[in-house]
Amino acid sequence: MKKLIIGCLLLSTSAFANLHLSPPNFNTDHGRAIFIDFQKAEYNITFDTLKMRTTVKTKITFKAAERGKPIFDLLPEPTNLKINGEETSQEVVSFPGGVSTLRQVMTDVAPGIHTLEMENRFKENVIYWPLLGRVSSAFWIRDLKERKFLEQYVPSNFEFDQYKIVMNVKFAGTKKVRQDIYSNGVVTQTSASTYTIEFPEYFTVSCPYFHTTPKGRMNRRDFTYKSISGREIPITVYSPFKSRTKRFQAETIRVMAELEADYGPWAHPAFVAYGTMPGTGGMEHTAATQTSFGALDHEMLHSYFAKGIMPANGSSGWIDEAIASWRDRGYQRLPNPGFSGSNIGGHTPYQRHTDDRSYALGSAFMGYLDWRLQNIGGLKAFLKGYFAAYKHQVVTTEHFKNNLEFFSGLDLSSEFDTFVIGKSQPDFHVSEENPVHKALSREDLLNLL
Repeated sequence: MKKLIIGCLLLSTSAFANLHLSPPNFNTDHGRAIFIDFQKAEYNITFDTLKMRTTVKTKITFKAAERGKPIFDLLPEPTNLKINGEETSQEVVSFPGGVSTLRQVMTDVAPGIHTLEMENRFKENVIYWPLLGRVSSAFWIRDLKERKFLEQYVPSNFEFDQYKIVMNVKFAGTKKVRQDIYSNGVVTQTSASTYTIEFPEYFTVSCPYFHTTPKGRMNRRDFTYKSISGREIPITVYSPFKSRTKRFQAETIRVMAELEADYGPWAHPAFVAYGTMPGTGGMEHTAATQTSFGALDHEMLHSYFAKGIMPANGSSGWIDEAIASWRDRGYQRLPNPGFSGSNIGGHTPYQRHTDDRSYALGSAFMGYLDWRLQNIGGLKAFLKGYFAAYKHQVVTTEHFKNNLEFFSGLDLSSEFDTFVIGKSQPDFHVSEENPVHKALSREDLLNLL
């Protein structure tokens, strides 16, 4: 273990200075598009229950490393854009190869620190009850489709970046605010109708969890878990039904004990779980999840791999889904992955979603790596040290491979070329919907509110 941790630290980069992990800058019809390093994003979000309207005013402090036009993303149309206090505009542009779209600011900035301000409205995953003066809203995310992270609701950067996020939430349009807020940030009530939520600086665009419901709508249990580190971890589980909440409490304790034994102490301040209906699958946030009972253990593991060690882009997302699915399948040790080859982690650096074959093919590859590493403790021994060295950091496929090779002393280039980045064999295709991360419709997601 000592060998792995020392080696990993030698390969490590400074925490949260992640612009080196961004894809290459590129040219558009409007000029040079540059990735930027968000330092802080502050979102002032107003839920107006009378007008049934949700508005956001955003101020982002960012750093540019070279001259160009900054890029960010936001699905709703932004208005009133300003760079350093001066009015500007934006255009929707495509990444090279047309793999996804984003927004480019129409003002050049020099290297250094700048501010970007704008406003927007969003309707995604919001339900209003104007006669009651209540609202349900959540920042649900998905990782198997592009542009399904924070950019659905508020202006955001891309997966490579980690930055301070502050949400100032106001409930307007009613004399008496009666709302519950569930979050993986620190929630502070600042007035009768306003709340501030501060999220850890190691969060990326897929990490924040926010869910507000009319007060008392959910059955809630708050308790603590004694970590192997000696720390008391605050835990909240909630669902519409008391029996389900009680069941989730017991399972959360069981799974957390298992994960700590396998991968080390829980690395986050707390944990929040929303227990949804059977068959709805689940989705992980950092130390938080909305999930059915059957997917709870899978989603909790993701607080180690996915939202504890985070992928830098869509081509890195296979790692955490492969690890979680390998656990789901009983940590199989396989002398052969069982398929000829695939490209699950060698896509363009501009890809923003995880390859859906990562569950089946990725878990088989993890089983094969476990077989290769069996004489030195197996893959779980590596993963425990990898997590200890890199928790709260963003990693790539290359980083994962390099650390595996350092730990094992093996040259795994041929295996990664064949089974992960598809250089040596035809790309193997599977047709399999993972029951854990089911494809939910917009109506399904609204029903979870």
